[in-house]
Amino acid sequence: MATTSADLRSAADVREHPVMHWGAVFAGWFVAAGTAVVLYAFGLAIGFSAIDPRDAAVVSRGISAGTIVWMILTWGAALWAGGMFASWFDGRNDTEMGVVRGLTVWGLSVTVAGLLVARGLVHIGAAATAGATVQTIDPALLARYVAAAMWTAFGCAVLSLVTAAFGGWLGAHHVHHVYHLRKYEPHGR
Repeated sequence: MATTSADLRSAADVREHPVMHWGAVFAGWFVAAGTAVVLYAFGLAIGFSAIDPRDAAVVSRGISAGTIVWMILTWGAALWAGGMFASWFDGRNDTEMGVVRGLTVWGLSVTVAGLLVARGLVHIGAAATAGATVQTIDPALLARYVAAAMWTAFGCAVLSLVTAAFGGWLGAHHVHHVYHLRKYEPHGR
């Protein structure tokens, strides 16, 4: 019987196929969502404390630059924490899979946020067609607001993509700090 190269490989050369543990991904997503809620509530508290809603000049300016920066940083911080916790909850020190877990938390977050925004827009459209009184807005002003919202969403998505991947990598890289009492074999090395 002929010996193949697969037969000659030692047990040390055979690596385990990486597996996505969805429990860890969902746990990381819940951490990201919770972090985002806390940071958004803090930002809203500051924002509502800083403006006078009866001042039409302030309200007509729309979203401020500080609000845009806060939204982008909130997404970045929340998804960094979510990616890192997903890797910690998985418990493996495989940094490549840590990046994948972080990106999966990001994808889940962006998908859910997109669905919630779309649902909100459908409700706004339904209220407008149901005869609710809707104030007309200057088309140039509306275009400016929509452009600011889209650039903010783009900035949030790009920064949070990078921070989620980095958080996943960092969580997997430092998993031994979390599980310092456990004994495990290095995964994928």
